Amino acid sequence: MARIPEQIDIMVNSECNARCQMCVQEITWKVSTGEQDPFMKGVATNMREFYDAGGRRVIITGGEPTLRPTRVCSVLEELSHYPDLQLVAMYTNGSRLLKETDGETLAQQFKKAGLQYIDLSVHHYDPTRNNRIFGINIGKTQVTSKHLSDIGLPARFCATLQRGGLETVEDVITYLDFAQHCGARDAYLRELFRIHNVDFNNGATRGHLEYIDFNFVPLRSIIDGLKASGLVQLGQRTNFQGREKNELAFETKDGFPFYTSQLEIGKERAEELPYLVIMPNGNLYSTWMGERHRVNSLKDLLGSKK
Repeated sequence: MARIPEQIDIMVNSECNARCQMCVQEITWKVSTGEQDPFMKGVATNMREFYDAGGRRVIITGGEPTLRPTRVCSVLEELSHYPDLQLVAMYTNGSRLLKETDGETLAQQFKKAGLQYIDLSVHHYDPTRNNRIFGINIGKTQVTSKHLSDIGLPARFCATLQRGGLETVEDVITYLDFAQHCGARDAYLRELFRIHNVDFNNGATRGHLEYIDFNFVPLRSIIDGLKASGLVQLGQRTNFQGREKNELAFETKDGFPFYTSQLEIGKERAEELPYLVIMPNGNLYSTWMGERHRVNSLKDLLGSKK
């Protein structure tokens, strides 16, 4: 049987309250948030086929998924039918995790519904720079991360290297110390995405691409500097599952684990199933690059590749 990706992404919505100029979904292809019933029907069907094929890792994403807390909880309820999942994580900018309804924060509600892990986007240790990158007041990272620690919901800090943000070896080392001090379990540092095969004539898309080109910080020099500072590389994965991707695993002198990533989008070989993404309309896709990559039945597709 053909390999399936190690995880499936469930994109609960397309709306976001942040205004990140490097957002990949604003550059590639974005499906509008659909009605609840078709979406959940798609989640149930595609999740069952993914699970039956051996998939055990799920990422909930958006948009900003906390803008649709009811939908997030519905997804988590569906995932509760699969008790041996290895990972149920959610990407969020964290701005609404402390929002309370009925005496509980959204973070508490999500944990109670079965969320195992938070991938918290934190692009800088300095709140002013962090807010500038997000384009909104994201709140105090230390307060949010303390609450997550208090309720037993582990978090990974995720950052995108860029000019005006994390752009030097010293910035990265300070950021890693900050993440560890905040109680993060680990950190994930990525280059700005290199994006291909998009509509360069679209003004909005061109603006995002120009931002990436102008603010791009090469990871290679950062990695060399980290190694020179005594940080230890533990592992590497390169160009897997039809993707132009390079991931390295590191550990700081204090034993704090972190990962770096370089990824090119738009060159994926869709026939190798580089991604599995359930979009907000409930349909399944094998890349982020358009309707032509819709997967009508993962079960049939995998069966045809035996």
